[in-house]
Amino acid sequence: METTTILIIDDEKAVLESLAAYLDDCGYRTVTARNGREGLEIFARQGADLVLVDLRMPDVDGIEVLTQVKAVSPATPTIVVSGTGVIEDAVSALHQGAWDFLLKPIQDFSVLAHAVASSLERARLLRENREYQHRLERMVAERTAELEQANVHLHQINERLRGIVETTRALAFCTDVAQFGKLLLEEFAKHMLAAGGSLYMAEKEGLRLIHSLDPGHAGTFIPFPLPRGSVFEQVMADKQPVLIKEISRHTDLNSSGWRGYRDGSALVFPLPDESGRMAGVVSLHSKSSPPFMEQDREVGMILASYSREALRAVRASKSLRENERRFRDILDTIQTGIFVVDVASFEILYANPAAAKMFGAPIDAIVGHNCNEALCQRVQDCRSLKLFGRGVDLAERVLRTFDGHEVPVLKSVSRTVLQGRECILESFIDLSEQKHIQAEKAQLERQLRQAQKMEALGTLAGGIAHDFNNILSAVLGYAQLGLRDLADTSHPLHTKLNAIFHAGQRAKDLVAQILAFSRRQEKVRAPLTIGPIIKEVTKMLESSLPAEIMVQSDIRAQRSVLADATEIHQVVMNLCTNAYHAMEGHGGTLDIVLEEVDLDHVGKSLDVDLLPGEYVKMTVSDTGCGISPAIIDRIFEPYFTTKSKAKGTGLGLAVAHGIVKGHLGAISVSSQVGRGTQFSVYLPVVEETETPDLTVPQALPQGTESVLLVDDERVLVEIEQQMLEGLGYHVTGVVGGPAALETFRQSPERFDLVITDLDMPGLSGVQLAEALAGVRSGIPIILCTGFSEGFDKKKGKLLGIRQVLMKPITVE
Repeated sequence: METTTILIIDDEKAVLESLAAYLDDCGYRTVTARNGREGLEIFARQGADLVLVDLRMPDVDGIEVLTQVKAVSPATPTIVVSGTGVIEDAVSALHQGAWDFLLKPIQDFSVLAHAVASSLERARLLRENREYQHRLERMVAERTAELEQANVHLHQINERLRGIVETTRALAFCTDVAQFGKLLLEEFAKHMLAAGGSLYMAEKEGLRLIHSLDPGHAGTFIPFPLPRGSVFEQVMADKQPVLIKEISRHTDLNSSGWRGYRDGSALVFPLPDESGRMAGVVSLHSKSSPPFMEQDREVGMILASYSREALRAVRASKSLRENERRFRDILDTIQTGIFVVDVASFEILYANPAAAKMFGAPIDAIVGHNCNEALCQRVQDCRSLKLFGRGVDLAERVLRTFDGHEVPVLKSVSRTVLQGRECILESFIDLSEQKHIQAEKAQLERQLRQAQKMEALGTLAGGIAHDFNNILSAVLGYAQLGLRDLADTSHPLHTKLNAIFHAGQRAKDLVAQILAFSRRQEKVRAPLTIGPIIKEVTKMLESSLPAEIMVQSDIRAQRSVLADATEIHQVVMNLCTNAYHAMEGHGGTLDIVLEEVDLDHVGKSLDVDLLPGEYVKMTVSDTGCGISPAIIDRIFEPYFTTKSKAKGTGLGLAVAHGIVKGHLGAISVSSQVGRGTQFSVYLPVVEETETPDLTVPQALPQGTESVLLVDDERVLVEIEQQMLEGLGYHVTGVVGGPAALETFRQSPERFDLVITDLDMPGLSGVQLAEALAGVRSGIPIILCTGFSEGFDKKKGKLLGIRQVLMKPITVE
C-alpha cells in the first residue's frame, strides 16, 4: 500500500520537527518546508496527500498557501495550525478552503492525529464519490451515444429500404423484447405474405417462443441442444437463413421440436445480436403459390439485419432504464436527502424520500414548486444558489423544515445538468442523531466528573473521620462523666449535659453515615418510629431559625417503619432546610405532619408510584415563594439548584429522594408560586417497633483488672481512664505508642488488657500490638479507631486483637 504523504509548512523549527516526528510515528511520510514559498515549490514539484500549514508566516503566509493549493488541487485536504486563537483567522482560513483548524501549542497530539485521519478519510470519500459520479455519467453518455449511433444506423437502412422502413418504423420505438418480437414477426409476414410463423429468442437453457402467427402450433420452449439435423439447429450453427421451397420434398430435415409444417414453403432467419451471437430465430411458413423465393430471403436478410440493430437498441434502452431505475432506487433508499433545483427558474426538479422526510412534507409538495417558497422561504436565504459555481463540500448548516423546526445537516452543493437544464444538486445528511449522541456524551462526561468529585469527597470524608471521632470522644466522654458526677437529675445542669450528650450522639451517627458513604456500604435498618426524630428536629429548628418563621409539628402516627434513623433525620432536615430557604427574608410557617395512610383506599388519587398497603406519611410544607412549573420536574436531579453557591449545592433534595426510594418509599411535591410548597414522604409500615434509646444507661458491668490505656491524644487518655476507673478498673494511661511499649516491657505480667488507638504517629496500634505480642504472647488487646478502612482483621486476630471499637467511645 502506498504511504500517505503529508507536507508540513511552518517557520518554527521546533514545531516543524515535532509535528513531523509525531506523524512519522503514525505511519505517514512527511515532507517539511520552513516557509510558505518553499512549501508551494515542493507541492508544485511533487504534490502531497495532505498539507499542514502554519497561518502566520513571513513572506508567503498560510492564507496564500491555502489559496494556491486550492487553485492547483482543490481535492487536496489542508489543515491550518495557528497560535493566535483569533476567531477571524479561523473564519478566514475556512473561507479559503481549509478543511480543519487547530490551535498551537497542540497539547494532545491525538487531536492532530484525529484531524489528519478525518481529513484524509473525507478526501477519500469525496474522491470515490466523484469517481462514482463520473462513472455513472460516463455510462449514461456511452448508452446515449450507442442509442444515437443505432438511430443513425437505422436511418441509413431506412433510406435504402424506404418501403420496409415505412412499415417497420415502429420497431425502433419498442420498449421491450416481447413487443419488438411481435411487431417484427408481423412485419416479416406482411412483407413476405407468410400465413404462419413464429419468433424465438435464445435463453441460457434453450429457445423461448416470443410470438406466433398461428398460436398453438409452435412449442413454447425448445431446450438446448436442438434436435440434430433440424432447421433451427442448422440456422443457429451456420448463422445463415434457410429457404425451403417445398417442405414435403425435404424428408432429410428433422423436426425442430414440434410436429412442424408438412407442406408449403418455409423461410428461417437467424437473429444475431451486435456481438454476432445468436439472439433468436424467425420462422415463416407459406402455403400459397408461388412459394418463398430467393428474393424473399434477400429482403428478409435485410429486415433481419435491421431488426438486429433495433433489438440492440431495445436492449440498450432496457438496460438504460434498468440502470436509471437502480440509480433512482438508490436515491430513494439512501438516508441522504437530495434536491435538484433549476438555476434559472428556482424550480425543484427532484426530491428523494429522505429529503421529503427531512423537510416534513410529501414529495409532491416539494417537486415542481419554487425553491424560495418550498425551501428557502426568502430569496436572500437561498444559500445554495449563492454558492452555485463554487460548490460546497460537507459543510454544516441548519435546515428549516416546513413546520419551522431547525435540523442540523451536513450539506454538499454541486452543479449538474438534468433534462438539458443547468441545475444544482444539493445533498443533506441529517446530523440530529449525531448531535444527540454528542450531547449525551457531554452529559455523561459531566456526570463522570461529578462522580469523580463525589469519590474524592468520599475519600476526604474517610480521611477526616478519625479526627472528628476523636473530638466527639471528648465531648461525649466529658458529658457522660458530668452526668455521672451530677446525681441530682432535676438540676438544670443535668438537662444541659444531657442535651450535649444527645447532640454528640447525633454527631456520632452523622460521622458514621459519612464513613458509610465513603466506604459505599449499605445501611443497617431497623424498625423505628419517626415521631421522636421529628420532635428533635423541631426543637432544634425552633432554637436556630429566625423568629419570623414559625415551626409547627403534628405527630399523629405511632407505627414503625424499617429505616435508618440517621438517614431519616437527614431527610427531615433537608426538607426543612429547603422550606426555610423558601421563606428566608419574608417569614412564614413551616408545618411538619406525621400521619398514617392506607393506599388501598386513597392511592389512586396520589401522584406516587407505590404498591397498595399501609404507609407512614410525613408532610413538610411552607408558605414561601413556591416552585415554578418550568423547573418543578427537575428539583430532584443531582446538582440542580436555583440557589446561590453559598446556600446550596443541588444535592439536598436529590439525597432526600434517593434515601426515600432506598427505603422502598416515595416522595412527591406540589407547589404554587407565591403561596408555598408541600413535600410528602411515604414510607411503608412494619409491625415490629424499636425506638432507639438515647438515654444514658444507669447500671454498667464493673471490674478490677489492670488495663494499659494508649492514645496519642492526651485528653482522650484522661477521659477514657476516668471512665474505666469509674467502673472499678486499675488503669495506666500512656500517651503514644513508644511510651506504652516501654511501660509494658518494664512489667508485662502486670497488665490484664491493653486498649490502644489504631492511628498514632511513631508507632501505630497494629505495630504496637505486634511488639507487645513479641514481649508477651496472648495479651488481650482492644483496638480503638475513628476509621477502620484498610485494617486487616485476620492479621489483627493473630496479634491478639480481640475487639475493634469505633470512636467516639462512650462509657457503655
